[in-house]
Amino acid sequence: MKRRFHVVVFASVVLFILLTPGLAVWGATGFTAEAGEPVVPVPESNPLTPEKIQLGKRLFADRNLSDPDAGRTRVACVTCHSPMFGFSDGGVRSTGVYGRQGKRNSPTVFNAAFQHSQFWDGRARYLTDPLTGDPLPGTSLEAQALGPIQDPLEMNNTPENVAGYVLNRYRDSLLRAFPEVEQYLGTPYEVPVVFQAVGKAIASYERTVLAFDTPYDAFVAGDSGALSEAQLRGLALFEGKGNCTACHPAPLFTDVTYSDSPDGGFHNIGVFRQGYETGTNDATGEPLFPNPDVPDYEGYDLGLYYVTGAPADIGKFKTPTLRQLLCTYPYMHNGKYYRIRDAVEFVVRGTVSGIDDPYEGDFPGTVSPVITQIRSQVWTDAEIDDLAAFLGSLSGGHMCGGRGMMGMR
Repeated sequence: MKRRFHVVVFASVVLFILLTPGLAVWGATGFTAEAGEPVVPVPESNPLTPEKIQLGKRLFADRNLSDPDAGRTRVACVTCHSPMFGFSDGGVRSTGVYGRQGKRNSPTVFNAAFQHSQFWDGRARYLTDPLTGDPLPGTSLEAQALGPIQDPLEMNNTPENVAGYVLNRYRDSLLRAFPEVEQYLGTPYEVPVVFQAVGKAIASYERTVLAFDTPYDAFVAGDSGALSEAQLRGLALFEGKGNCTACHPAPLFTDVTYSDSPDGGFHNIGVFRQGYETGTNDATGEPLFPNPDVPDYEGYDLGLYYVTGAPADIGKFKTPTLRQLLCTYPYMHNGKYYRIRDAVEFVVRGTVSGIDDPYEGDFPGTVSPVITQIRSQVWTDAEIDDLAAFLGSLSGGHMCGGRGMMGMR
């Protein structure tokens, strides 16, 4: 019965994606921004076209991009980034082929087009041209799209398998979207060029997944009654005492954007989850985070350090967007908190009342100064309630699959 339910849910999600002509209710035309919205950055190496968006939408929902031997356990992009769950999946960790558990919580796709780095550790920043080896600026989404396909804990596939499948299943659509690909078919460049086209198509679709239709946006546009009294008090705290805008500036509410420093947007807030972080990699049987070069931190997720190798980056993770929080819980890179209020309390106090966590102070690296400053102040329960209420105003629309209020409980 459980398997049948999963199949029905997956089919419903696929139909939603395939039949939705665009996420227009979110102001996403794919080409221009609605009034008051920031313009979506599009890389020169991957101009946005309707053909790419439509192909990417289909590939986003195609489980055949994963390990062909995985049978009914095959997954698609939509498995971990479902519109029913705010383009995340509602789990502490995502589940890949063969039931393997991933390393981290699945972040939302909403507004990811604006971010200069993808994944919690920021490892996806750009593609490399398969012909010249040159980096292709502005292609973090393209690079991210190809990561899970090859990850043993996620889709566990190869570029060769994917290129062969796409040429067999989507050849006409592929060449309409990327006519330049045809000249490389039958050459040594066929696999890398087709594989990158897959990433470019998926990224093109993801650039239409935007979220700017919320009570907060209505308030900014001039509707003075769009926010409740508690939300207005929370907004004042957010911009004032909490200095939350240091890491979550409007309108995107993250500092990992192309308009910010490419080295910025990563912070250590001192969150660690005993249990799976010290667990086992389902694909290899080895520790999930072995950290042989820093044995004192065996079992700890070191975040940005895996990308830079800089000791100062140990324990830093990408600043998540605060938009659509009501439907993208649980929160933090390890899914530690299910309620927005608990996540807020942890950020401002470093602890959560009513939650007994003997590992609360057990985390890698050093807490970032901006967080230390926030925690140096006294925060009342009422202030935390108001902050959480304001964050609720950053959610809107109808794509939470009935999950909406769960994040506030």
